[in-house]
Amino acid sequence: DKFAYNRMHPYTSFVPISCFLVLRNCIPFLRQRYLWLFAYVGKFTLETYIFQFHIWMKTTGLNGSPKHLMQLVPAWLPAGFWMNLAACTFVYLLVSVRMFHITTLLRDLLIPESNALIARHWVCLCAAIAASWIATFAIRSP
Repeated sequence: DKFAYNRMHPYTSFVPISCFLVLRNCIPFLRQRYLWLFAYVGKFTLETYIFQFHIWMKTTGLNGSPKHLMQLVPAWLPAGFWMNLAACTFVYLLVSVRMFHITTLLRDLLIPESNALIARHWVCLCAAIAASWIATFAIRSP
């Protein structure tokens, strides 16, 4: 029963998590091991969190809340739901990884290690913004 589970979950959910943490931290062999897939996917948690509503789900609910999985594969096909889930998940993860790399590149470009480079990059960025702003008014003027 879903409602019974929802009532009990806050009082019991800490037990398996606590057992895992205690076992992992008490046994040196377990402290030296990790799952590569979880470590790899963990680098992209910000992007996956942001894109879950923009790529994975379609917003059809009240106030734009997502209620359904985005549909790339027609549901009338045999195993259409599972094919659609696989396709949406593939696109979702691919875009999340790509956006992580773009974010890292922009971070390194705008915030380099040297303070002199930071100042030069920000002056160039502000100059480009000002030039774009001036060009916009020059183009809009009759």
